[in-house]
Formats: sequence, structure tokens, C-alpha cells
Amino acid sequence: MTIERGTPVEVTTAAGNLVRMIALGPRSQGRDFPVVWVCTEAEMTDAQREGREPHGLPWPADALRVLEHS
Repeated sequence: MTIERGTPVEVTTAAGNLVRMIALGPRSQGRDFPVVWVCTEAEMTDAQREGREPHGLPWPADALRVLEHS
């Protein structure tokens, strides 16, 4: 499945935990490896309500999986 802005994803943290996030765009090349910029669902909601871009984090593309849109 294609990753685009708003795609729900599940990321794996360094501790092995799974966390639901929202993609801010497609996969892109980071400094050393491909990344997907992500933010929490709450941050996406707050940013939309406040009319601003969400604050995101680059996440290693191989440490996330696309979730079905719900």
C-alpha cells in the first residue's frame, strides 16, 4: 500500500513497542536510510484544528507498517 499524508501506520520503537501514528507524507531518503515522517494522531488533530503543520518525526521506513484506513 502507498504511504501518503494521513495514512495510519504502526511504528516499532527501539524498545520493541508498537505505536499507532499518522504519516505526514510518502517515504523519502533520510541521511542514512529511507524514512517516513510521522506524528501522533493527537498532534494531527491539534494541528488541523489550529491551522498549522503538525510536528513530526522521521521514522525508519523499515520500522513501520501501514494500517488499514478505519
